[in-house]
Amino acid sequence: MSSNGKKKLVITPEGFLGILLVVIVVFLYFTAGGTEGFLSVQSIMNILIVFSYIFIASIGMTMIIITGNIDVSFGSVLSAIAILMAGISKINNNIPFVVFLAGGMILGAILCGLNALLMTKFRIPSLVVTLATMQIYSGALLWFVEGSIYNLTSNWTWFSFEANLFGVLPLSVVISFVLLIISILFFRYSRFIKRLYAIGNNRQGAIYAGINVEKTMIIAYMISGMLLGISSAILATAGNRVTATVGNNFEMRVIAAVIVGGTSAMGGSGTIYGTALGAMLLAIVSPALVFLNINTYWTELFYGAIIVIAIVVSAIQKVKTAEKQILKKEFKIK
Repeated sequence: MSSNGKKKLVITPEGFLGILLVVIVVFLYFTAGGTEGFLSVQSIMNILIVFSYIFIASIGMTMIIITGNIDVSFGSVLSAIAILMAGISKINNNIPFVVFLAGGMILGAILCGLNALLMTKFRIPSLVVTLATMQIYSGALLWFVEGSIYNLTSNWTWFSFEANLFGVLPLSVVISFVLLIISILFFRYSRFIKRLYAIGNNRQGAIYAGINVEKTMIIAYMISGMLLGISSAILATAGNRVTATVGNNFEMRVIAAVIVGGTSAMGGSGTIYGTALGAMLLAIVSPALVFLNINTYWTELFYGAIIVIAIVVSAIQKVKTAEKQILKKEFKIK
C-alpha cells in the first residue's frame, strides 16, 4: 500500500495490451474509413481469420517459451504440414477435409516432437536444434516437392471458402475461439501446465520436485506441432496451390504474439489470454498498414520492433522483481 493507505493501481502487461488494442482500433476507425473501411464486416472477418491461425499456433509456442525454450522451425514445420495435407487431398477429390487435417496434425507432432527429443537427449539448446531442423525441413521440402502442389480441388479449399457458421462466421474463427476457452481453462487448472511453469522458473528445482522434464518437454512440443496442423490448414487452404515456402517467417509472427502478450522470453511466466491479445495485435498490423496507405513491406519491421520492445520490457520487469525480492530479504534480516 502507498502512504495514504490506498492500493497502487498496477496495470498488467495483458491489461496494457488490451488498452493499446482499443486505442489502435479507435484510431483506425477515424483514420481508415470507419465501418466502410477498416471496420467493415469483410475486413473484420479477414482480421479474425489471420488471428485464428496465428493464435492457434501461439498456444503451443506459449507453452514452449514458458519453459525457457523456443522453436524457430515453426514456419518450416507449417510448410511441411501444408504440403503433406495438399498431397493427401490430391489423391482423391472426395477425401474429406478431416482426413488430411489429421495427417497434418500427426506430422506436426512428429516433427516438433523430434525437436524436443534432440534437445532433451543430447542437451542441445532449443535455439540451436530448431535452427538446424528449420533448415533440414525447408531443404527436404524443396527437394521433394520442387516448388509447389497446384490445381487443388474443392475438398481442399472448402475449409477457407465454404466452412462458415450461419453463412457468416468462418469455421476457423469458431475453432480459434473454442481453443481459446479450452486453453484458458487448461492453463489455469492443468497440472501439466504447472510443470511447464516449474521448468521455466527453475529446471533443476523441477527435477528435484519429481517432474520428468524430458517427457514433459516432448509432450509440450508435440502438442504445439498438432496445433500447427490446424494453423496450417487455415493458412494454406486459402488457395488452390500450396508452395513449399508457405510458412516462411511464420515463426516470427507467433513468437511476436507470445512475447508481446506478456510471456517472459526467459521463461517461467505468461498467460494464454495475453497471447490471444498479442495475436490480435499481430493480425491487425498488416491490414492497418494497407488502410493507412503504408507499404506492407514495413510489416516485418513492425513485427521485429514489437519483439524487441516486448523483450526489453520483460527484462526490465524481471530485474525489478529481483530487486524487490532482494530488498524484502534484506528487510527481514534487519
